[in-house]
Amino acid sequence: MALTPHHISLSTKTCSPIHRESPTDYVSTTWIDIIYGNERKPIGLATVYRVRMDQILNDGAWALFEVYDSHSSDLGRLYEELFDDEELNPAVADELMDYGNVVLIKSILLLPEYRGHGLGGLLALAIAEQFDDRDIVALKPWPMTADDPENVAGAWELPRLSPAEQKTIAAKLRKSYVKAGFKPLFAGSEHLFLAHLRHPSVSQLIEKMTNEQS
Repeated sequence: MALTPHHISLSTKTCSPIHRESPTDYVSTTWIDIIYGNERKPIGLATVYRVRMDQILNDGAWALFEVYDSHSSDLGRLYEELFDDEELNPAVADELMDYGNVVLIKSILLLPEYRGHGLGGLLALAIAEQFDDRDIVALKPWPMTADDPENVAGAWELPRLSPAEQKTIAAKLRKSYVKAGFKPLFAGSEHLFLAHLRHPSVSQLIEKMTNEQS
């Protein structure tokens, strides 16, 4: 199937708590419908968590670890890579100095016929551009499988993968994300990060993909 990246669009819906009575109230969730073509056909869905660091620091009611770890294991693991005793890990401090909030792209799911076309990096970059330039955007290049808890009632047609198959697909995903400007901030990091402005724009990436396909 020949895909035209210019015809992909995103439709977002965000849930942001208006009260701050528990540590999880400092995290907003955005669901992003991935749309293709003039007929606006839904071809995928992304889930994104945004940690409101500005509110956490201003209120001073909860420790950073409590906010991240109380929300989910995904944010808990991200906290372990970004912070050391409530301060930025020295391994990432220079790169992330003067950052805003922290965004985790939890998942990007596509219908089977739209997988394998190298869209992962493009979509991740387009999602990142929905947020502030100063936000740290992170993701973990790991494929979701049929038995993943997020695949509620098997809503998405996902394969059952062996550990070896997961690693092979993860390597392909990683390559796509790195091409879009995401990178590990230190050796052994399980996440890739998009920080500040030293990365291509979505328009530039689409132009490059189009030239490669022609």
